[in-house]
Amino acid sequence: MTIEDDGFQRFFIKVLEKDQSIRFAGIANHLGSLIATAYRQGLIPLMTNEETSQYSIQAVLRATTREDFESKIGKLEYSIGKYEKLIRATIPMLLFCGNEGKDKRFYLLLSFDLNSDAKYIIENKILPLIKSREHFI
Repeated sequence: MTIEDDGFQRFFIKVLEKDQSIRFAGIANHLGSLIATAYRQGLIPLMTNEETSQYSIQAVLRATTREDFESKIGKLEYSIGKYEKLIRATIPMLLFCGNEGKDKRFYLLLSFDLNSDAKYIIENKILPLIKSREHFI
């Protein structure tokens, strides 16, 4: 994947099309700063933009602290948290930075409706999309 504004737009369209229960998709850098976001059409977000940015920092921080145990348990593929009003997921991914000529770690942040099967959606719809890299070509 390459970091481009139109590439993000195409990527988010494909992510949101994967399942109607996906509420939100965002990409954060290794520090947790949101680079791009998209919401399901017609959705009224539960949090403000500032709260979403704060959540992003915390989610990435949690994911990076898990890296301390990679040698024992392997790399994080994704994490899911179920809350009273929604389900959230954090998925590490590599994006190609053309100006630097290398892959860098980013995080795909997703939220789902409460009644969705987030694990199934991630494993069978989102991870294959990320691995295909077709959406940034």
